[in-house]
Amino acid sequence: ISNFLKVLLLVNLLTMWRSRLIKLIIGLAIALILSTLIFLGLRIFIPPPEYPSYSYDYDSCAAGDQACYERQQRERQKKQEEYQETSKEYGGKIFIAANIAGLIVLLLGIFAFLAGLGTNVGAGVILAGVFGISMGYTLGWEGADDVVKFSVGLIVALIVIAGAVVFNRKNSQVPPPA
Repeated sequence: ISNFLKVLLLVNLLTMWRSRLIKLIIGLAIALILSTLIFLGLRIFIPPPEYPSYSYDYDSCAAGDQACYERQQRERQKKQEEYQETSKEYGGKIFIAANIAGLIVLLLGIFAFLAGLGTNVGAGVILAGVFGISMGYTLGWEGADDVVKFSVGLIVALIVIAGAVVFNRKNSQVPPPA
């Protein structure tokens, strides 16, 4: 009988771990798919600037024609400066848009927890929201003002902390203090 109980316990543990592994995979799949959708959606609505292409036409300049070479260099420099300005504008736009998208998805994840849709669903959606916010900081760092970066970071931190407190209270057996 002792061996039989050991086998039953082992089967029970394997079933439990299999279920947890499947839930983990589903949560990660949700995070990956939503993160990809955030990234692609932002690229559709706020396309990144294209890096300028340069064609050096040395054949158009006569041998030793320094003025021609300098003109081509100025044109290249002008294109580079225009690209840098466009990139900075893009950074500001993508910072705001990605953080808004990330915050919305993050809040949806918190509500998924509260609605009882499952830990894997809530965690996957929250991870995708964190990805959106991280993407905003990564792609928009140069284009966003420090005050804006700090303000958005503070809002995100407060939402995450509040969501964690609500989640912990909901899943705790001890009632919240009165």
